[in-house]
Amino acid sequence: MSVLTPINLLTGPKALLIYTGRKDGLGNRVRALLSAKVLAEREGRELFYVWGTDRYFGPAMDELWHFDVGRRVPRWVSRLVTPVHRFYGPGSASITERMRAERLWQIRSGGLPVTWDDDMRSWTEDFRDLVPVAEIAERVERVFNESLRGRRYVGVQVRSHAVSHVKTLESSPVDWFEQRMRAVREQYPDALFYLSCDTAEAQARIMNRFDGCVALTDKGGYNTTAGVRSAIVDLYLLASSQHLIAPAYSSFPEMAVYLADHAMPFERPRQPLQEQLRLDAGLVEDPLKPALRR
Repeated sequence: MSVLTPINLLTGPKALLIYTGRKDGLGNRVRALLSAKVLAEREGRELFYVWGTDRYFGPAMDELWHFDVGRRVPRWVSRLVTPVHRFYGPGSASITERMRAERLWQIRSGGLPVTWDDDMRSWTEDFRDLVPVAEIAERVERVFNESLRGRRYVGVQVRSHAVSHVKTLESSPVDWFEQRMRAVREQYPDALFYLSCDTAEAQARIMNRFDGCVALTDKGGYNTTAGVRSAIVDLYLLASSQHLIAPAYSSFPEMAVYLADHAMPFERPRQPLQEQLRLDAGLVEDPLKPALRR
């Protein structure tokens, strides 16, 4: 593949470039990229994307899912063309004929999906169609087959890492998750829990207090390639549950809900269940397709 230069962007076919931030997490990156893909396809534009890989976030998109749409570009290329093509925001925009005449749309995601028009096809359809790379897919299937297949279980996602959003840490302490897990056990004494914890300390604490917990070990460092791959394993297994207990101010549980196409109910602080807890969501046959249930 030829090296992309600012001149290519300024003189080539009409294009859309989505710019994700260096410190954006997995959910923020994926929803920005896939929603930009939807818009680019609808408008007949080539897709380019900035997706940094450094100490803040290790893996490229194609190290996580099979993804060959669009073209990844260095951050400096986008910055060099900014004086000519300034950034749009990701929120609602009325596309004018003047805009359509522009050769390049640059969109700074700000951790949000692109929602320029109400009639845009949902990016979540593309998300459910993604196929994880073999290392992730094989681990999802192995854990599911060994510990979860044919069982009704509750997914529990705990965020306690120091780099988590401050509002997440304040509103979603580990004590709250334990309280909700005890409430599940009062109603369903034999229920299994699948734990997704971002610190070994929180995972050990919960597993010491509740039997019947399934969780990954050897997850890799925070936001390293190994760590993000483990997070995606968690994502598919959470999405395959019959109920999800999740933290506030995090896009990750929303990704699990989208992956399951809203097949299971979920709760989090300040968004409690509106009805009685029931583990009656259908069982998943293929944990890589958690929206399909019986």
